[in-house]
Amino acid sequence: MQAMVAPLTPPPKGLALASKSTTWSVIWRMLGIVLLLYVITQVAILVLYGMIEGDSALSICAMIFLVPLLLLFTYVRRPKITHVVMAAPDSTDGALQHSLPDSRMLFTPVPTRFSHHLIRDSPPLEMPPTSTLWTVFCITVLAAFLGLLPVMLSDEPIWILLAVLVGVPAWLFGFSLPVHAWWAFSTRHFQLMTTKRDGEQMLVAGMLSTIPAIVINSLLFPLMLLMIGIESMEPGSLGEFLILTISAPVGEELCKAAFVLSLYKLIDSPKRGFQIGFSVGLGFALLENLQYIMLSLGGGEYAAISYSMTTVIRGIGSIPGHAFWTGLSGVSIGWYLCTKRGISSGKIQNDDTQWVVFDGDTGQLVNTQRELTNIGRTVRGWLYKPYDKVWSLPRSPLIGIPLAIFGHAAWNGSSWLVSWLFSETDIVVQFLASITWIIVMVVGLWIIGREILAAVMHLPS
Repeated sequence: MQAMVAPLTPPPKGLALASKSTTWSVIWRMLGIVLLLYVITQVAILVLYGMIEGDSALSICAMIFLVPLLLLFTYVRRPKITHVVMAAPDSTDGALQHSLPDSRMLFTPVPTRFSHHLIRDSPPLEMPPTSTLWTVFCITVLAAFLGLLPVMLSDEPIWILLAVLVGVPAWLFGFSLPVHAWWAFSTRHFQLMTTKRDGEQMLVAGMLSTIPAIVINSLLFPLMLLMIGIESMEPGSLGEFLILTISAPVGEELCKAAFVLSLYKLIDSPKRGFQIGFSVGLGFALLENLQYIMLSLGGGEYAAISYSMTTVIRGIGSIPGHAFWTGLSGVSIGWYLCTKRGISSGKIQNDDTQWVVFDGDTGQLVNTQRELTNIGRTVRGWLYKPYDKVWSLPRSPLIGIPLAIFGHAAWNGSSWLVSWLFSETDIVVQFLASITWIIVMVVGLWIIGREILAAVMHLPS
């Protein structure tokens, strides 16, 4: 009779298993997941629309189509489990042979104590260099512009075919690469050990937060406006202004903050809270960007211009905007959770690490404050600022989330206001006014973002 197999036991604390992966694998994986979630989002909206309109047939058909998509999403997001067999030398209670599952045996040259566990695959999050992602993005925009340009000059079938062949990869790379470039930058900048699964979980949480946000912006808030007598949602209307300055900022930032909070088990410090908020904002922008870039390719003969402008502006403005605003929510939630877990603000020490640096050529200790400051700036990059010169980031969600809403509303509302003020002028004047204001907003966002990131470097981790 075969010996009994030892039962599975919980893995030892701190045991992690890393598998070999490529730096681009997480990007392809996230690209597939966002495409799947985009389809799920559209079908879910059809279900709700059918319920609101009393069209039960539409809701039922959409629900039938939604079920396999949800099952596919669950299957794709399943954790990767590995069976680990461990044999530790033990001359007292050990044995030379151990029974394994499936009628197998393990023989060891010395007496060993046998145990086996099921653990999740937990390699670190690895991504291509940020410069590589931005380089590929710039090449994509330039190639797409040149490929779509002939359609502006001629309607020959060959140019239309070229536009279609160029448009599909331009769409896929155009909406995804800027998000991943910011994600790669933040992963390295925050200097927090992050597993691939945890990183994906943060980005997917942001994608999922778009579903309730779209329902609020597309169905609930417009219905509310209709109830109070505001019927027009056309460009330049009061309804559009209210959606942009109230519904979008409030609904989206609350939904993103809720999904940041849903990852409370991962939030072990204020800096981690900011990282999760930043990543959730990027996940939201990834799915939102998918639709904006797709619509820009529908610009007909002006697709080359609309695609290039939309892709670049969103890549350097809207995408980091989502990340920075939700990062403020995340850091405030991080402080709140630390406090709730019994760690008072006074006991959480800020980053006041004293750097000790040796000169690589002479081997001498660098001990002057000026030398240390200059080296610190070199080590930490252009984002470095001394602790006493950085901004104070919010420590309460009652401050952090309203700040995120305000930043989002200011971006949307000011853009609408500039378009409305110049709506009666010549088209060239409208274009120049919009571009000028966009440049002002992007520069302002980068200045604010630089201050925020400099402050994040001093957060406790």
